[in-house]
Amino acid sequence: MKRLILILLAGILCISVFTTVSAKVSFGGWDKWDEELPPAEHKYWYWAISSNESRVWDLKGFGNEGSDVVLLFSDLCFYGTKSGKTKASVIFYLSDMDVKKWDIPNASLAIAAFPPKKGNIIIRAYKMEDKIFKFFEQWEIPFKEHEAVVPEDEDMEFRQIFKEWLKKEISSERTIPEGMIEMMLPELVIWEKKFFMITDATKLNKK
Repeated sequence: MKRLILILLAGILCISVFTTVSAKVSFGGWDKWDEELPPAEHKYWYWAISSNESRVWDLKGFGNEGSDVVLLFSDLCFYGTKSGKTKASVIFYLSDMDVKKWDIPNASLAIAAFPPKKGNIIIRAYKMEDKIFKFFEQWEIPFKEHEAVVPEDEDMEFRQIFKEWLKKEISSERTIPEGMIEMMLPELVIWEKKFFMITDATKLNKK
């Protein structure tokens, strides 16, 4: 009997291992989303906005000796199909750079949102390491208009890393109000009940 139980446990373990290995996330011809972002030269990267430029956050007087701190938020999408009807929405975060020279490898952090399934949407977070955007956290949010992409949970690794990134950019004598951080973090925008984009709250408030 003990031998039979051991055989059954071994079989279950093998099935579990196979399921884990075969559960690779594939979207738009890229199957390493649970490891890293597609490289900058991938043909399915496109700007999500017509200006084809990053949006600028100018924090007046937040730098050393009262200088300004310039942050760039870049809205891109990654096509799931050649036609572009299916897309993942991605925001890249970068500090103090000529907006005309911006490119994916220059950014520090990124959040990717994937097409909804069963009323929810998967969010993945990445940070730049050795010139590659490495995956480090995943969560889900409801597919709902104006839903906060990053929940107000202080234990979330992305929220902590985002705050640390901001602190490095500003003077040690200044602090960023919590409300400003929430405005910088993205919300979900939905139109025609199926098309979506993640973008920061200030942009939404301007509509």
